[in-house]
Amino acid sequence: MTRLLSLSTFVIALVSADARGQRLADRVGSARDGIVSFSFAARDGVCGDGDQFMKIGGSSFGAWSGTRSAPCVFGPVQVSLTLHDGDVERIQTRVGPPRARGEMDLGAVPAAEAASYLMRVAARGRGTASTKAILPAVLADSATVWPALLAIARDTATRPRSTRQEAAFWLSRFAGGAVLGHRNDPMAETETEPGDTDDLKSHAVFVLSQLPRGEGVPSLLDVARTNRDPHVRSQALFWLGQSGDPRALALFELLLQ
Repeated sequence: MTRLLSLSTFVIALVSADARGQRLADRVGSARDGIVSFSFAARDGVCGDGDQFMKIGGSSFGAWSGTRSAPCVFGPVQVSLTLHDGDVERIQTRVGPPRARGEMDLGAVPAAEAASYLMRVAARGRGTASTKAILPAVLADSATVWPALLAIARDTATRPRSTRQEAAFWLSRFAGGAVLGHRNDPMAETETEPGDTDDLKSHAVFVLSQLPRGEGVPSLLDVARTNRDPHVRSQALFWLGQSGDPRALALFELLLQ
């Protein structure tokens, strides 16, 4: 009975999130053409320069546009959408101090609403916009996006390979956070202090990930399920996220449920 109640609560939450995403979709769609932007609160540990550079936990992305001494500002996430005839053709994600860009700015929106809308674009959008919608959705503060990521990663009928790969990568990070005791946190492993994990074990996991034709996947699955060191398990999950193997997706789902 408890499991049924939990499942019912989960379904209700998904329906509610989709409704929130639809409200933002209506606001964005009213522009039809041009550039529309909005911003929302970022997860802890996400900062940037407001332009090309951002830092997510311990990982850096993009090139610093200013001086290296400039601060990495924590949040908000800023998303710019290029629309043509109502369809999203391009997505740019920035983190840090907002900058005036001469766009139609919708201002700050709730993080959960933004994540839901962006996951709709990832699940239904065209071309690179589908792939680029995933990152800002993942960065949205406290948003639960892994169920949508799982559906996208498994959608071989309509989703391009790049979108499925991006979804699987972030699923592996959410699963890694779960085994480290940080549920719904895709950045837990990147914040691990150097030396926390035995180097020999880490190297063995890496070697398994490099075996041709997915020969290392069964062993990686075993490590991810049973190893006593949660950091080693998290590393195995990271490489499984890049394997493209459906067994990896099944394990991610099990860990995240």
